[in-house]
Amino acid sequence: MIVDFSSLSVDKALSMALKSEQEAGALYQKLHGLVNNFVMKDKLLFLIGEEEKHQKMIQSLYGKMFPSQTSAHVEKSLIPRVTISLEDETSVPDLLELAMEAEKTFEEFYDRMSEEVEERGAVEILQYLSSMELGHYALIKGEYDLCMRDETYYTRGDFQYDMVRIGP
Repeated sequence: MIVDFSSLSVDKALSMALKSEQEAGALYQKLHGLVNNFVMKDKLLFLIGEEEKHQKMIQSLYGKMFPSQTSAHVEKSLIPRVTISLEDETSVPDLLELAMEAEKTFEEFYDRMSEEVEERGAVEILQYLSSMELGHYALIKGEYDLCMRDETYYTRGDFQYDMVRIGP
């Protein structure tokens, strides 16, 4: 999903990105509470930490680009369905699909933003964020694929021997 933010100023776009990163962190928090699989829980904790780092990076970038302003408050998110899913009863596979969509959207958004700003440092930060979002997408896709192959994957607290093929 290509995000068109041509009508937004850079400060509004960064504010939108900040709100979206906060929502992504909340989505991973919700997922963490719904799964029992310890490997998946660890990956979700990693993603929660990543979203917090992204928020700090965006706030820092905003402060450097607009030192006389505080972050503009925006109501709009890059992925409005995340906000809705945080309040609804949504299945783990559906939440993972939404997370993949969000990460892909964030990747494209930061990539496009990096083309719109002129300051080299800002470009590098935005390109870094774009590449990190692609990595997050791959991580979530792996978990989603495991859930699709085994519907009990995320509900098990421990792995079972019948999951692993031992020997030649």
